[in-house]
Amino acid sequence: MESSLSGVRVLTTRPAHQSRDWCELLAAEGATVDTIPLLAIEPIESGPEYQRTKNQVMDFDQVDHAIFVSRNAVRLAFDWLDAYWPQLPVGPRYYAIGAGTARDLESHGPECTSAGGAMDSEALLALPSLQQVDGERVLIFRGAGGRTLIGDTLRERNARVEYCELYRRTLPADATRRLREYRATPDIITVHSGETLDNLASCLQKSGRGDLFRALLVCPSARVGERARDLGFSRIAVARNAGDAAMLAAVENASPD
Repeated sequence: MESSLSGVRVLTTRPAHQSRDWCELLAAEGATVDTIPLLAIEPIESGPEYQRTKNQVMDFDQVDHAIFVSRNAVRLAFDWLDAYWPQLPVGPRYYAIGAGTARDLESHGPECTSAGGAMDSEALLALPSLQQVDGERVLIFRGAGGRTLIGDTLRERNARVEYCELYRRTLPADATRRLREYRATPDIITVHSGETLDNLASCLQKSGRGDLFRALLVCPSARVGERARDLGFSRIAVARNAGDAAMLAAVENASPD
């Protein structure tokens, strides 16, 4: 039986250290997979942000709700937590956005509450345990400069919210060059975040590969899809969420016959 993506060329854009499983999943369905990372994750290892993270981790037993917004946030947070809390305090409740983030979090021991299939901030904010948080302390583990919806909404509910910013998202130095030298014409391009999308649009313009704005773009949410249309992409498919299963389903449904 022919694989679902046989004859389909897909360009993936995930950070290099996160791309292998996604590329293997596409290849297993018969796709020809090209990879040009358009986002890099750089841990914050100095400066005032580093000291603030240290202080927040040392006070972790005072936290009521610990929210992890990404797999990178889990990975880097537990570099800190394992060092300062070999046995995690019993006080915090743990939350994860997305199934992958939840799996990574639970691999470190905590039982967590996931935002489930919707896999986004809005679903997290609908959880019953985050409705009555007056005076409770919330620590959000994330990258620098992420969305503020979670923090803003919980502050409106009178929670005491802090961000623990563990990493910066940057554009890989060779991204524009690699796109300029990329000779293929993919049927589909996948992006897993709004920031990756912005980097893609910028690099396509700088590299002279504006023709790729005509490729079919698979996005992880309606919000990112709307942003893609504003940036000039005209063929857009929206996945249910950013998880591999949902993204693969969107790629398969969008792929040319």
